[in-house]
Amino acid sequence: MPEPMKPVTNPVLVDAMATFKLDLHNREHELAFLQAAVEAKYLVPALVKRPDETPKPGEQVRVQIAFQIMTNGKGDKFMPAYTDEIELRKNRSPEDKPQIIVMSFMDLYQFIRSNEAINGVVINPFGSALCLVRQQIIAIGERGGDLTNVPLAPPPPQPVSQQPAGPTPEQMQAAQQDAIRQAMADLEAKKAADEAAEPEESAITEDLLGAVKSCIKKFKFVKKAYIGEERENGERFLLVALETAAEDDDISAVSEAVSTECADYTDLPLECVPAGNIRAKQLVTEGKPFYEKKRFGIF
Repeated sequence: MPEPMKPVTNPVLVDAMATFKLDLHNREHELAFLQAAVEAKYLVPALVKRPDETPKPGEQVRVQIAFQIMTNGKGDKFMPAYTDEIELRKNRSPEDKPQIIVMSFMDLYQFIRSNEAINGVVINPFGSALCLVRQQIIAIGERGGDLTNVPLAPPPPQPVSQQPAGPTPEQMQAAQQDAIRQAMADLEAKKAADEAAEPEESAITEDLLGAVKSCIKKFKFVKKAYIGEERENGERFLLVALETAAEDDDISAVSEAVSTECADYTDLPLECVPAGNIRAKQLVTEGKPFYEKKRFGIF
């Protein structure tokens, strides 16, 4: 029998959060917190809606997942994530018994990147309550979790000596998060300016589409296919999302064939993933299929 899944705990992250909150001016403590946050696994509440009808054997089933979202006083929306069961039990969500999904930092990055309305992630909202803002998550996620050259927040402003008391911990944390937002906004603005100065030609040509279609037609289980340019860790590649007849259809075989047979039509790597993969969510939602299997087996 398979061994039961071990409970999710993050003692290194919990300790790093506590240490960082004691001195929000300390850059070394902030970097230790970010490193621990990147390496952690999180418990994330969600509502999973499955089809009302029982699926037939081998039938591909689409499930809808709605994550819990919290809104602060400024109207910013944050996704809560918990380090362990103890912090999770503090969740006062009105939702009826939400299900729990275990997510890595890169999973959180993929979700935040695909949902522009979400401003970030709050870790242990009813405990230490430290935030990772959207720009910060994307900047780290685009580097595959590498913190090299990711700007940290400048120290919060020091209290004026004439003032009777310095800022409260809450005020210091708010100042730190505002500084992070500004640093990441500057980084994104520079990136946008660089991309605008050097526009890239689309790698998706008619010849390439024709070659990919011809290759995909050989796999009878592929129903629809979408294609788009993606960028990760500074590298461009082409992502092909495939809607197939069943979940266990061999996507890897299609990916290998497409990469091999269509290599002469593009200099960029080609990667195939299931249409239900979180990486393909935006491509499938906003795009149109460039290939669709016709009825009666006619291609």
